[in-house]
This record gives sequence, structure tokens and C-alpha cells, in this order.
Amino acid sequence: MRKESWGLLFYSQIIHRLFFIKSEDWLYPRHFDGAWPVEKVIEDIAVRTGKPPEIIEPALVKLLENLVKNGTIEHELC
Repeated sequence: MRKESWGLLFYSQIIHRLFFIKSEDWLYPRHFDGAWPVEKVIEDIAVRTGKPPEIIEPALVKLLENLVKNGTIEHELC
């Protein structure tokens, strides 16, 4: 995974595909180091962006589900 100006770039070694996540400054690679529970990521994004957690949570959960489904990450933010 790599941080880009427009978001994050993920590479799935299982299906050999790149995934471009247009998250701008919402997400950072540190959020995926296994030390950040989903709730803390939501809190971090809310503090930095001023967006309410009610908007962040559904988008983040959907993103994580898709990344796990595609084999890009193993489990949530690990």
C-alpha cells in the first residue's frame, strides 16, 4: 500500500490487481498497521476532516469489506 495525493494505492498479491482508493486525506497507511481498531480510525478521520462519524462509518466499513473480499487486506485494518 502506498499513499498518493488522491488517496491510497493497494496491490492484491492474490489476484494481482491494483486498487485505487480515492480517500484523499481520510486514510493513511498507518491505519492499516494492525494497531488501529475501526473505531479509532473513524475518530481520527472525524477529528482531522470535521466530518461526522455517521458519514464516515458506513463508507469505511464498505471499503474494508471490499478490500477483504478482494484479498487486498486480511482482516479489517490488519
